[in-house]
Amino acid sequence: MSSNRRNPSPGGTSKTGQPVPGFPLSFTWLTGDWQRIFDEQIALIKSDVARARAENRLCVYLSCPISSRGGGWSGTNVDIARHVERSILERWGEAFWVLNPAQYQLESKAGTGLINGHAKRLGIDLARLLRNAAPGGGDYMRMWTKVLVEDGADNHGRNFDAFYFLGPRDVFSFFSQNEMLTLTTGIEAYFARKFSTDASFRDAFSIPSINWGVIQSATPTPDPRSAWTTQRVDFLRFYGLRASANFSLGSHDEWTIFRLINAGRRKRSAVAGMLDGDVGDQLSAFFDGSQVDLSSSEASLSRGYAV
Repeated sequence: MSSNRRNPSPGGTSKTGQPVPGFPLSFTWLTGDWQRIFDEQIALIKSDVARARAENRLCVYLSCPISSRGGGWSGTNVDIARHVERSILERWGEAFWVLNPAQYQLESKAGTGLINGHAKRLGIDLARLLRNAAPGGGDYMRMWTKVLVEDGADNHGRNFDAFYFLGPRDVFSFFSQNEMLTLTTGIEAYFARKFSTDASFRDAFSIPSINWGVIQSATPTPDPRSAWTTQRVDFLRFYGLRASANFSLGSHDEWTIFRLINAGRRKRSAVAGMLDGDVGDQLSAFFDGSQVDLSSSEASLSRGYAV
């Protein structure tokens, strides 16, 4: 059962419920103008999936960190997701199509452009909407649940053939480009390059109050240069040790979607004398370049944005 609660945003109230009725996964999302925009985005993504399927391509959903947290930065996550998308297609070939969620969310320029276009067509002032309330994880997970689950038939994700969960080897592949020998040198070179060329990155990792060139004894306490160092260490720690689906709230929910789809497919295929149903109709799952093992593919995880 869904419920509504008041939200101070002029974009509408917030609603808690199942994005796909009958599919046992619930989120909280903004209604009103934000829901109108997201409904347009859902329709667009579904049309992209339908086009790939019309070309007889196998559709793979890429589950990856996107939001900034734990020392990471959303723009870097988008860069990594694009790299992994290209890498999958280079290895697997033209028979496959990868749905990269980073290309459809506000964290990327492509996603921002699409959402801007929807807002203009709907006559919505997006800048004003963003000033009052930005969409959160529940808004995006409502969108991805509908895209991944709804198929016009039994809502068992029939438009997809596999999930690919981004892992640490994928991240290493991104940072070891340009003949970088170690993960440390790759991350440090990327950081230095982005800091000098990307205004948004520079803003995110700058400490305005630092007075460079002043001897340590003359600096305030606490020294803002300590915060500057901490930012860089946190960036190295996140991309050196944590950047994978394991540390993404959205990926945790997407694993649950994958698991529930397969449970539903097994149940639907069960016949007399078969306790759990046929596994031959299940979606495949890959993590870090390899197919997920038998027991892990049916294991549950902690929730991300699900309620």
